[in-house]
Amino acid sequence: PEPHRPPPLVTTTPTYGAITVPSRPRTVGRLEVPLRRRWDYIVIHHSFTRSGSAAVFDRHHKQRGWLGVGYHFVIGNGHGSPDGAVEATFRWVEQLHGAHAGVKQYNEHGVGVCLVGDFENGYPSADQLAALVALVNYLQPRCRIPTASILLHRQIRQTACPGRNFPFYDMVSLLNH
Repeated sequence: PEPHRPPPLVTTTPTYGAITVPSRPRTVGRLEVPLRRRWDYIVIHHSFTRSGSAAVFDRHHKQRGWLGVGYHFVIGNGHGSPDGAVEATFRWVEQLHGAHAGVKQYNEHGVGVCLVGDFENGYPSADQLAALVALVNYLQPRCRIPTASILLHRQIRQTACPGRNFPFYDMVSLLNH
């Protein structure tokens, strides 16, 4: 039997208007896994590509000599993966460190979330934003991550990631806190 799910939250932001935030993220892959390490941060990225998916990024990152996709979660935009679908990668399922931040502390203890898209020149979709909010609302209490520890990649490394058009304050305003 499926666990009881509260109704979705419908709220508004100046940028996005009415957003329906699901009570739990629509996840491809296993979300419910035993926590085998301490998670202190959530680090938000964009792919800086028009399209993509966890599988695409996995191939690309392996070509760089990495273990595989550097993120714990990838949120699709409808080009390569469904819009608003949250893909849990092997790093989350196996509770492995990330390869996303470029700073050891944030790779070791930061959950890396990548939204597919280029937010220097565009914006995340409403479904991506709602999925990100649902994912963060799930991760925060489970991993005991305070809102102050939800970071943009550019806050920990010299980069524009996740782009100048990423609506950080809209996203934070939709969180359960």
